[in-house]
Amino acid sequence: MKNSLWCLTLWCGSFATTDAFVLPKIIARASTAGSSCTANGAANGAANNGNTAAANSLLIMKSSNLINNDDDKNLMRVKKAGAGVPFVASGDRHSFWDPASEGMRGMDGDLSLEERLAFGIEFHLNGDYDFGMETETDNFKNTSESYSKSSIPATTASQNSVPEMLHAAQCWLEHLDDNPNRVPPVVAKANKPLEAMVLGRTRLIDQNAPGDIQHIVLRLPENFHYVEGQSLSVIPPGISSKTNKPHKPRLYSIASTRYGDLLDGNTVSLCVRKAEYYDPSTGLPDPTKAGVCSGFLCGVRPGQKVMVAGPVGKTMVLPSDPSKDIIMVATGTGIAPFRSFLHRLYTEHTIARQQFTGDAWLILGVPTSGSLLYKPEFDAMLEINKKTNRSSSLTIDYAISREMTNAQGGKMYVQDVLTENAQRLFAKLESGAVVYFCGLKGMMPGILEALETVATAKNIDWPTKLKEYQSNHQWHVEVY
Repeated sequence: MKNSLWCLTLWCGSFATTDAFVLPKIIARASTAGSSCTANGAANGAANNGNTAAANSLLIMKSSNLINNDDDKNLMRVKKAGAGVPFVASGDRHSFWDPASEGMRGMDGDLSLEERLAFGIEFHLNGDYDFGMETETDNFKNTSESYSKSSIPATTASQNSVPEMLHAAQCWLEHLDDNPNRVPPVVAKANKPLEAMVLGRTRLIDQNAPGDIQHIVLRLPENFHYVEGQSLSVIPPGISSKTNKPHKPRLYSIASTRYGDLLDGNTVSLCVRKAEYYDPSTGLPDPTKAGVCSGFLCGVRPGQKVMVAGPVGKTMVLPSDPSKDIIMVATGTGIAPFRSFLHRLYTEHTIARQQFTGDAWLILGVPTSGSLLYKPEFDAMLEINKKTNRSSSLTIDYAISREMTNAQGGKMYVQDVLTENAQRLFAKLESGAVVYFCGLKGMMPGILEALETVATAKNIDWPTKLKEYQSNHQWHVEVY
């Protein structure tokens, strides 16, 4: 990137935030995102999508040892958004959160924030370091010591990258599923919820796409941890007009990994569609019949408090065997748990990613191409995966019902994708693959009918076979 300008966003799209510590927490992800954005491009893209908050929250960092720009006075600058964040002089990272300072480093040899900043845009997670010392072992002998910026010559930084062993840069929450249930304990019950804080929110779909779907990031209470595939209860504020009691909790599938989008292990992301009822006589939404909780979440602002409970659920967690193939079938916001799966297996630098040797197959159904959720992220994962020795391990298929047709000329739905790939689907299931379904409950009848038709054509007793998959823990359904 020319002039060493870093454009750091959560997922190549930005959103409003009140957290002054966002920048260093996302350096690792930004450096391996698989694609880059320019400041004007990202901001203009957000503005074109009608998201002013996103356009105003682009996170930019300029490193003083790499940039000499009098106009910017060599400042690290985080644009104000929400409650805003302070200016911090370039090179002064001591006001920022450093994972190394809290024991949140990865394998021996992981770098502190200071060291990563010293390498600037030359910091990579795929290669070999050479500090000009005697041996690589000596370089990383004591991980409690940080190399100072002056000990890393600029020429060395421009010619070397971080060793392969640093790919497990996150490890401090790997114990959460190390128990028979493979999920952490419930932290808060719905009748005694805890307070979370909104860090940011952004619209996920185009303005001309039907409905409103938002990506929402919350700062969780201390020690509130979860694993991929679990759900979070949200208790909307106010009193129900029907019962004259507080509103009941609503469950939302978690869309982030246990480390969260900020990689600090203390945030959670939700993918929420605003529930709306359209008056058939006018064709317009009736605000009096809008979803109470979804309407609340789709309108929250940074800094706002949200009452949460959980985490709950163990139906949708990843298999304990990392060699298992996984098949993920989603409609709309049912993509949430699968986003967390794919970030864990293809984006984050964890032991889980290194151990995963299976294949992942995602099928997502949406009404229009403008409704595709997290597509830039999935595209980046595919690009990154092409450069590995398992380039074919990730497959993503879309069923865009209003724009694509099935073999019979009708609208394309997820069950049509499964039918057209029946040979591959059953071969994987017979080899022990695990399949997950998530989305509106109306998706399942069509899927079950399609699979029964295919099974019958293959002389397979579908009811018996389905029970077999279920008893083998190969069949997982979460619909709402």
